Amino acid sequence: MKDNNSETEPDIDQSTIPSGIFTYYDDPARYHLPVEYFLIGKFVTQNDCLLFETDNELYTPVLPAKYTEYTKGDAQITVNKEVYNIGETGDVSARPLEKKYIGNFITQGPSHCLLDKFMRVEVRGVRDK
Repeated sequence: MKDNNSETEPDIDQSTIPSGIFTYYDDPARYHLPVEYFLIGKFVTQNDCLLFETDNELYTPVLPAKYTEYTKGDAQITVNKEVYNIGETGDVSARPLEKKYIGNFITQGPSHCLLDKFMRVEVRGVRDK
């Protein structure tokens, strides 16, 4: 029996969602503006956490669940068609975000990986049908 009062679950194949990282639901019905902001830095692993380092500061990345491929211990992370090698500096379509604007996570990494600073990784080149 389904509870009609519960929040609607996003239409995501749960088996494809990466675990051990923080992800959000990117609503494909939402209008996507071209991504015009980038952070230059690198994904790093520290204390079993996937983090992002830019300007000598660490951020907890929050990634789009539907478009992210990553398993703990991988040497790279893929967001849509963009591949980022862990430890290699590059530009990431992302923006810093305050904790109060994060919303609900689809998946959550370990609680000790939640830093005071977040970055929301956006998807490049997604077009609605």
